[in-house]
Amino acid sequence: MGLVAGCAGPAGSPMGLTLATSVKGTWKDPRYQAAPMQRIFVVSLMKVEPGGRDAVEDAIVARLATAGVTGIASHTVLSSDAEKPGPTLAEAITTAKVDGVLLVDVKAVGAYEPYSVGQTVTSLSPDTMASYDFLKQQHVYQPGDYKVAHIVSELYLPAMGRQVWIAATDSFDAANLARNLPDFTLKVVAAMARDRMIAAPPKPS
Repeated sequence: MGLVAGCAGPAGSPMGLTLATSVKGTWKDPRYQAAPMQRIFVVSLMKVEPGGRDAVEDAIVARLATAGVTGIASHTVLSSDAEKPGPTLAEAITTAKVDGVLLVDVKAVGAYEPYSVGQTVTSLSPDTMASYDFLKQQHVYQPGDYKVAHIVSELYLPAMGRQVWIAATDSFDAANLARNLPDFTLKVVAAMARDRMIAAPPKPS
């Protein structure tokens, strides 16, 4: 399954501009011919501080709203209290009567080296601190390098469990993903609109 090239390179340059989020590519199942989605269940496996996974889901839901799409954050319908179990994830998705399920996750982190024509050195572990320690030991981390989070966003059809859309993005502030949430959500939801997964583009914050 390949990714079709999306936006241009990183939003910025090593000449002093701040790098934010870059959409590296998207893929859409050519068999998917349904109307644009209007209700999307959002599940985040990535977390930021402060806020954890809940903050990521809330940020995506808020951005979807600017595009006229209703988002349901998983943490708002799933129980976080072990003594008060709630619905299972599958039950919550069914009850929400959504068109799709959006899953976001950090697949890896690495170092973006501006002095070597933008080479990205990717780690083998999604554990941020362990990855940076590894990169430093390998002498690929230098002052001025950007810490990159490779984030994958996937849309599934809840009724079939079939993946119909993927976006691969690089966020160039992996040490502080909370700061990148506005740009990340804007570009991911905009990519969804470009691929007609939703009807309209999002509005900037």
